[in-house]
Amino acid sequence: MISYGDRSPFLPYLTSAGIKVLIFDLDGTLLDSMNVWNKVDIDFLGRFGYEVDTEYTNVVKRVSIDDAALYTKQRYGLPLTTEEIKKAWNDEVEVFYRDEVGLKEGAARYLADAGKEGFILACATALNRVNAVNSLRHTGILDKFQCVITLEDMGYKVDKSTPDIFLKAMDYINATRRGSPLPPSSALVFEDVMQAAKGASIGGFATCAVFDPIGCGDKESWTEFAGSCNYSVRDWKEL
Repeated sequence: MISYGDRSPFLPYLTSAGIKVLIFDLDGTLLDSMNVWNKVDIDFLGRFGYEVDTEYTNVVKRVSIDDAALYTKQRYGLPLTTEEIKKAWNDEVEVFYRDEVGLKEGAARYLADAGKEGFILACATALNRVNAVNSLRHTGILDKFQCVITLEDMGYKVDKSTPDIFLKAMDYINATRRGSPLPPSSALVFEDVMQAAKGASIGGFATCAVFDPIGCGDKESWTEFAGSCNYSVRDWKEL
């Protein structure tokens, strides 16, 4: 029985718990990228006289860019189409993901060690595919993952508060390996947003809270988030 919120996902722990698959979010989890999105949100909403709040960040972080644009337009009544909103965002961030984004310190070592220990690695992200692949290529970790699943790949409207994207990653993994299918309970999902971790948990996945100062910056939010997951990571370097 895994106790909640009091363990870090050291690889020996995961092996003994029967974990075979590690599924990672990107923004704020592996990528040190939330500052750029926060800046984009501040700059964009600031043009219309609005400020970014925690509720807004938590919503747009777990949904596709199409749904984030629609949510932004509807919440603030903006005089723009969703396509115009997406273009404004993408014009600012595409270069960042292609040429500038970095990993959180210690994340690359953790991925390398996990691969050596035989864990299957996958990504499940709300980033669009172009930015997801560009960021993984730029940071040199694209070849670490057996699959990269984005909300764009789902083929229907969904966000990460449901388990769908994580189940799709497991379907891909099971379709490309020999042996009996691996159940969701054999996979650990790493997320920096509580609603996304809850979505994975609904699907039967083990979950790991990853601290990000923007995604869950205040102490109360982090304590609640970490306590709701099977594992937690305050700092990748600690692992």
